[in-house]
Amino acid sequence: MTERVVAREIAEYVRRLRYEDLPAETVEVAKEAVLDQFGIMLRGSTLPWTRAAFELAVDLGSTPRSTIVGSGRRVSVPDAAMVNATYGHSCESDDSGYSGSSHAGAIAIPAALALAEAGRVSGQRFLLAVVAAYQVLYLIGRVLSKSLLKTGYHHQGVLGPFGAAAAAITLLDLDAEQSVHALSIAGSHSSGTTEYDQSGGEVKRFHSGMAARAGIVAALLAQRGLTGPPTIIEGKRGILWTFGRLDDADGVLEGLDDTSWFAIQGRTTKMFPTAGGVLTSLQAMIELVRAHRFDADDVERIDAWVDPLIVGHGAAIVEPHDTIGAQFSLAFSLGLRLVTGRNELGDYMSRDRWAEPAILSIARLLRVHAHPPAMAADATSLFNETATVRVTLRDGRVLEATERHRRGSPQNPVTREELLDKFRRFARPVLDDEAMREVVANVDRLDEVEDVATVLPLLAGRRPRRPR
Repeated sequence: MTERVVAREIAEYVRRLRYEDLPAETVEVAKEAVLDQFGIMLRGSTLPWTRAAFELAVDLGSTPRSTIVGSGRRVSVPDAAMVNATYGHSCESDDSGYSGSSHAGAIAIPAALALAEAGRVSGQRFLLAVVAAYQVLYLIGRVLSKSLLKTGYHHQGVLGPFGAAAAAITLLDLDAEQSVHALSIAGSHSSGTTEYDQSGGEVKRFHSGMAARAGIVAALLAQRGLTGPPTIIEGKRGILWTFGRLDDADGVLEGLDDTSWFAIQGRTTKMFPTAGGVLTSLQAMIELVRAHRFDADDVERIDAWVDPLIVGHGAAIVEPHDTIGAQFSLAFSLGLRLVTGRNELGDYMSRDRWAEPAILSIARLLRVHAHPPAMAADATSLFNETATVRVTLRDGRVLEATERHRRGSPQNPVTREELLDKFRRFARPVLDDEAMREVVANVDRLDEVEDVATVLPLLAGRRPRRPR
């Protein structure tokens, strides 16, 4: 076991990281992450299950310092981060996929945005805070995330406060001791289970909001003198042992000073609004339909081979009863694709779709199998993304396809135009075409912006013009 104090090492790493340390590719990927998250937050501001977070922040009342996306309402820094992070995690379309495996963008970007607006900081410093938050989530998550999911904890809620605290260390310019205590206090906020993927419940969306708020509050308390246990990560009752029964923290600090590559560069832009474990199976089905041109009525049986973790995390629900259940159901996603030819957010939100006989009849044909042990993910990966789908047709044909990487990942990238198209689809319910163009232009030049607060009015919401 390491004798180094992990929180202190991470705090020092965050404090000495400079914008000039970031490779040009890292900066460009960070801008892509910001644009992606802006679109999702805008769409999230229109959804019914995010309304409670917005109403709570407004009802609590606080010093108006940071903007809630989509409304223009200004509330306290922690509350703005809470609402915007809830929006950012609301569509099951926020990024994931690197070894830390939390949905980093929905924590890092709302937290950094709220702090940056209040502090009137530059776009470069904002981007630095975003990269630092992703990195801290990666450092801890690559060791702990797999154990978390096995035991039923949600990495978004458990790890998220540390990412938000990292952004705060950067943007509040905390000193060495304050920075250690910010991370130490953040660990006291770690919480959240994945029971939603068994019986539903939209609270999963709030795990991002509570984490973003918690990390900022932890930093603000540390700034005011509150202390926490420096061994919050590796200690006898630290998060590695408490949540994962892990007693070796060496992996957390491995490669800490490597500035040639940052975790944000490993992000996956989600192209379908489903749980991550569903995506490669869905892609395999899309490829089979494209290549062999069959439809739902032709199918007799479907078999899917996936990582063992996905068997319980993305394949437990066959007949959904709410949106989160539909988005986590591999069976429903495959049925939706075969019956409708699409997998759009509106379909996952539709009560009629959840009960549609044609979709459910396909869903019930699915048999999910775990990969053999030889295909197990490496120690730092949450799961092996590879999925094989075999479709048995009524005419006797047996079709099979394998997908190894999710669309939008570094190994299976999407184009700039596809990224812009996703942003426009998500932002369109709130912004008109002119406003969307302005947001894109401002994100493209974030490294030149002197005050991030000047970007926020663009996200307040300029509703699409109704045709006359």
